[in-house]
Amino acid sequence: MVRRFGRRDFVKLSALGAGAMMLPWGCATTTTKARKPDFSAAFMTDMHVYDEKKAAEGFETCLRYAMDRPDPAQFIITGGDLAMDILATGVEEADAQYELYFGAIDRTVNVPVHHVIGNHDTLGVYKDSGLTPDHPKFGKTYFLERFKQDKPYKSFDHDGWHFVLLDTVGIDVENRDYYGHIDEEQLRWLDDDLASANKPTVIAMHIPLLTSYNERREGIEKPDHKKAVVGNVPQVIDVMEKHPVKLVLGGHLHINESYTFRGIEYANIGAVSGRWWRGARDGFEEGYARLEFFGDRVRWRYVDYGWEVEEEAQQKAG
Repeated sequence: MVRRFGRRDFVKLSALGAGAMMLPWGCATTTTKARKPDFSAAFMTDMHVYDEKKAAEGFETCLRYAMDRPDPAQFIITGGDLAMDILATGVEEADAQYELYFGAIDRTVNVPVHHVIGNHDTLGVYKDSGLTPDHPKFGKTYFLERFKQDKPYKSFDHDGWHFVLLDTVGIDVENRDYYGHIDEEQLRWLDDDLASANKPTVIAMHIPLLTSYNERREGIEKPDHKKAVVGNVPQVIDVMEKHPVKLVLGGHLHINESYTFRGIEYANIGAVSGRWWRGARDGFEEGYARLEFFGDRVRWRYVDYGWEVEEEAQQKAG
């Protein structure tokens, strides 16, 4: 059954203070409000699927919500952290989490699904995983083999638009940790790819380029957030601003916030898993972004697909 949009299906923009706005659409396009979109898509990030807290069931519920409607998404882009966590696991546990992830997709989706890599999708990076860096599936290799890709980034076109999926996860092999980064090889590829496409473009990534979330939580006395955002962001934005990039989507933070700078909107989207399947994250419910396209314009809406953790359901029942 198709569930209609309700009041919780509103975009939650910059909800980082008392003046937070609650709007039905992202700040892209008031002029397109009455038009039927040329096409629509879904951006789902931070699923964190594993065998606890009904995570796989929750993800499947989200997929059905996006697809079982009169105007379903024509494709899905995932924003990384597909599995709960394989940073600290070996191959067997990683396989188990990904089987649950793919199972939910196979049961519900009949449109293309394009996957962004997240930090939790890099195998055995933490020392307590028991793996060493010379393991044949270490780090991003596991992801590449799973998705049959040569590189952890790619692009595709759809109906006059260009879509780019970037890898913003740097791996510090010496210290066995991750950080936000886009390397020089990928930056050169991005510049060439955008120039070749020369179309209105949406870029998706996991670790975002911009955020004020950490400042809101901790103030400005602790400026080093190398695991929360991309460290070489000036170089990345310099490349993007040379081309017709309209929207940059990020995940990782499990919140919604949006910035527009020099004509490009940077939107960080809340998590399908909310607070890792333990309810809302700082007031942001479990959800995904619905994208709608009109000519060379795009707008997005954060959709709460109605998931409730067991504790919430018990409280309502009681």
